[in-house]
Amino acid sequence: MTGAGTTRTTSGTPAFLAGLFLALSGCMSNPSPAPTAVVATPAVAVTPADLVGNWGLGSYRADADRDRTEKQAKATCNNPYKIGAGTNGGVLMHLADQTQVSELYIKTASDGRVFLGPKGPAGVKPDRQIVSFDKGVLVTKFVDQSVADRYGILLYVRCPAGKKA
Repeated sequence: MTGAGTTRTTSGTPAFLAGLFLALSGCMSNPSPAPTAVVATPAVAVTPADLVGNWGLGSYRADADRDRTEKQAKATCNNPYKIGAGTNGGVLMHLADQTQVSELYIKTASDGRVFLGPKGPAGVKPDRQIVSFDKGVLVTKFVDQSVADRYGILLYVRCPAGKKA
């Protein structure tokens, strides 16, 4: 508030505002690029077509048992586990504790881990992680720990083409 006969000097205010405007407009004139989503390379290379067919199936809990389990899984090719082609690009397999097959999809998480499960985000409870897929051997582990405790690590061995279901 100014009294009678008092003059207020405002000559510095326009210069300050102009400087502030220039400083702020400089920040706005070169906006940083929007961050791009980083998607990791899938840790396991597998397609639905790779999975369709007849498989010998076994389960193990300790890595020391894997070789023995693989041999036993090959022996079950006389009564193979059948993985079918789904109608929407997935594969037909059983979810844990289910008697009917469901269409499952290959899903890659942002960290590169690969999962097989119903439509939706990768790595949720009904999914199983594809631990490895190499030379006709597929190894999966259920995400849900209580299911993993019951089923162990599932090992599928591709059956020779001549084996009948």
